[in-house]
Amino acid sequence: VVVSDRDGFERLALYVVPAGEEAAAVAAAHARCDARLAHHARPKWIQTIGELPRTATGKVQRYRLRAQFAPPE
Repeated sequence: VVVSDRDGFERLALYVVPAGEEAAAVAAAHARCDARLAHHARPKWIQTIGELPRTATGKVQRYRLRAQFAPPE
């Protein structure tokens, strides 16, 4: 999702629902983004989440992900 950082710039954030250990899921997401995306297209933050918020029809509610985003220090 696109989120605003503390400086007011819009950046990409990636949410991962880990199947196992959180650190391994984040590392795998970083590796996959590094291998497949150009540097400017990579997300600035990768955070884990227990479950993606979805509508009744199964679409991801991106506005709820944006609302709960807090950039790490």
